[in-house]
Amino acid sequence: MKFLRLLSLSIVLYINSYSQSAQTAQSVISDAKKAVETYNKDMPKANNVVKVVYFHGKGHKLSAGWEERLTRILTAVSDYYRDEFGRYGIKSDGVNFDKSGNKYVITVVEGDFDSKSYNVNSSAQLQTEISNKTRGKIDFSDDHILVITGLYYMKDKETYVFNSPYMGTGSSVRGVSFAADCPLLDPKLLTDKVNAIKFSEPNKADRECSVAEFNSWYIGGIAHEMGHMFGLFHDFGNPFELTASSISLMGEYGSRHFKGDAWGDTQTSYISGAGILQLLSHPVFTGYSKYKKSDVELSLNDIHCSIAGDSIFLKADLASNLPPYALSVLISPLNRTEYFNESAVYSIPGTGPISVPLKKWNEGNYRMYLIFMLPNGVVYPFFKLFAVGQNSAEIKELPGRKIVDVKELYSRVSAMEKTPEIKKKLRILESIINPSPFADPITYGGDSLYLSDAKWEVANVGWEKPARNYFTIESENVFFLVNRGEIFEKGLFAHSPSIYSFRLDKKWTRFSAIIGLRDYAHQQGSARFTLIGDGKVLYQSPIMRVGQQSRVEISIKNISKLELKAEGTEGHNYNSWAIWASPLISR
Repeated sequence: MKFLRLLSLSIVLYINSYSQSAQTAQSVISDAKKAVETYNKDMPKANNVVKVVYFHGKGHKLSAGWEERLTRILTAVSDYYRDEFGRYGIKSDGVNFDKSGNKYVITVVEGDFDSKSYNVNSSAQLQTEISNKTRGKIDFSDDHILVITGLYYMKDKETYVFNSPYMGTGSSVRGVSFAADCPLLDPKLLTDKVNAIKFSEPNKADRECSVAEFNSWYIGGIAHEMGHMFGLFHDFGNPFELTASSISLMGEYGSRHFKGDAWGDTQTSYISGAGILQLLSHPVFTGYSKYKKSDVELSLNDIHCSIAGDSIFLKADLASNLPPYALSVLISPLNRTEYFNESAVYSIPGTGPISVPLKKWNEGNYRMYLIFMLPNGVVYPFFKLFAVGQNSAEIKELPGRKIVDVKELYSRVSAMEKTPEIKKKLRILESIINPSPFADPITYGGDSLYLSDAKWEVANVGWEKPARNYFTIESENVFFLVNRGEIFEKGLFAHSPSIYSFRLDKKWTRFSAIIGLRDYAHQQGSARFTLIGDGKVLYQSPIMRVGQQSRVEISIKNISKLELKAEGTEGHNYNSWAIWASPLISR
């Protein structure tokens, strides 16, 4: 492994106060390209591909010419990435989709259920079905995978209803993205402003638009979710990149303007300088070996700010056994979503403590992402609160670190209007303040028992302390067990690596639970859930990400010892906010 000894870097990056410009970004990207090429010059090449799956519902007939149409879609997305590299003078062949000769390899998987049985939250279920049916050909633990779904049906004979997961997440090592398809999705139709399409998305009003605009939205959606699959963050770009006719692909509504200039849209999406900078070292685009975050030792200490004139300088001590080639700083107000992250980019020359100039932000609290990029493709992020006063600026931990006083919280919640959600919170808090004795699964006489109310033999978690029926007292913001917006009264906090072990003495026959990450975990977090009975794996989930959910129902007949485990999947446990919701054993 081509790593340098651990070194403390002293870096001073003065750029004429704050003058991030197109020329600055171009210079940073040019320097980064040289650094990545120098690092990899003696490295063996690897064919890191994006595998493509076409998933459709049981009994669904594929539309005429579907393969040729998907070929045009994949080519359009690949060419888009190629051209975005080209805007910064970087020669690229685009996305390295899996091919056999000159033909894309598209693995078709028929689902276990009809299209109406799936929904926007079915990504974990699709991963399980795809893994089982492809028998190792599609490996979500090691591959970058684009899943295009034919999970649609017609309502009133004229409206397409999409029942598809629509998300992307990943890193330089692995990733997955999901996007929806229908027969009218075709780059050839990006200029069709005459014909219209009606379509319906979950929790949104039906929409009608031109076929051209629809293709901008949905092909752009593929490009956007693939960006997340490659590890890109939400990024609205830098002000110098924004014009009246341009919008960042990874920012708010950026995916809706893919090739907008082809049909006269008011805006066209682009990939920001920060995005291109990160993709420069990605193994899918470089063709070099993949490395995990655990292969790198990088730390950032003594993070603080100073003010000089019209600039705020971010300063810190950086140590790493592999110096980063660049840093992107993403900042957005706390009261707005991260879709509005404003980005700035900096070269990391590898000499002296880092001091990077930021613009003079208005007073307020901001979300700050510090994204260090390494030449082996690894990305090392730090997430902070950036607090700006009239004549001051501070770097703090993100809010929500106050330890929860459960009785005080109960008092406040008791005074609120007794909605069903408030009543549920009160029941949870009451059970914590006045807990019942924990039931022994061996001697308990009922027909079913929640394991969060049961006596455990072993309980260890990777962050904070094991907890029953709540997430953590670390913060009121994440106190309750919440997944996909639902608060669960029963469950186990299982931040990875975690294990809960129960002695059953062969007295129970079924186990069921809902698994997933707690809402508001960062997209970089992940977990894999494993159920073990008497040392044998009874169930193992696919990689789970925030916003996903899966139901587990497994036989535990004749099992004496049951273990519930959760582990991170990226070589780290950052934001691996695993929860076992409603974990129930029954006779």
